[in-house]
Amino acid sequence: MRTSPIVLGLALAACGGSPGPKAASPSGGAAAAVTIATVEQTVPAGEDLGEAQVRLPFVTVPGNATASAAINAALGVPNTEAALAAVTALGEVGLDYQVGYNRDGLLDLTIVHETMGAYPDSYADHFLFDVATGKALKAADLLQAAQLPALAAALDQRLQAELTAARQSNPDCVTEDDDPYHGEFTVASLDTIGLSEAGVVFTYDYDFPHVIQACEPAGVFTLTLAELKPYVRPDGALAALAR
Repeated sequence: MRTSPIVLGLALAACGGSPGPKAASPSGGAAAAVTIATVEQTVPAGEDLGEAQVRLPFVTVPGNATASAAINAALGVPNTEAALAAVTALGEVGLDYQVGYNRDGLLDLTIVHETMGAYPDSYADHFLFDVATGKALKAADLLQAAQLPALAAALDQRLQAELTAARQSNPDCVTEDDDPYHGEFTVASLDTIGLSEAGVVFTYDYDFPHVIQACEPAGVFTLTLAELKPYVRPDGALAALAR
């Protein structure tokens, strides 16, 4: 059974954590803004890793327990104290989250994982939810299937320009044996689709080795809703925003 955020917060307080989830204010807008409570706790990070700082979102869609449960399950937010302690069992030393968008029936959330292995590192899991159903949306849910190749090609032009600029700006990152500035934005890459106040955001992970991560381009490509309009599904969740 899924515990409420209040019950989970009291469980954390009992073992030295936060006295309860801290409610984050919705970002505004009239349609189906969700409530996001922050679940915070310091938990053991595993052998020789010390403690891990965990800060995760607990999402409540007002009047829709089914959608709330679906979103929290997709995010991996634990519903018991034991499950919370286990979220960092694989070398993670920190978990945090960022809210990109929370209105118009859409919720954009990113879970950021901090890890410790041979080198400290981080990676992110991104989600865009339809809050009415709790479904995690992909490109095919939002964009016209026939237009996906054209959109991927347009974003690949931006990616190649970013690679060229980064190569020119960071000559020390390129050697005779290794030029890391390669990549391709494909139709599969469109599933990184997200939403911010600036527009629709696509991200590309160049996956540079840790030793040259400072050389890595940003890999963030934002389209305004007007720019994206030709690609949007008329029956999709972005249609009303792209009018």
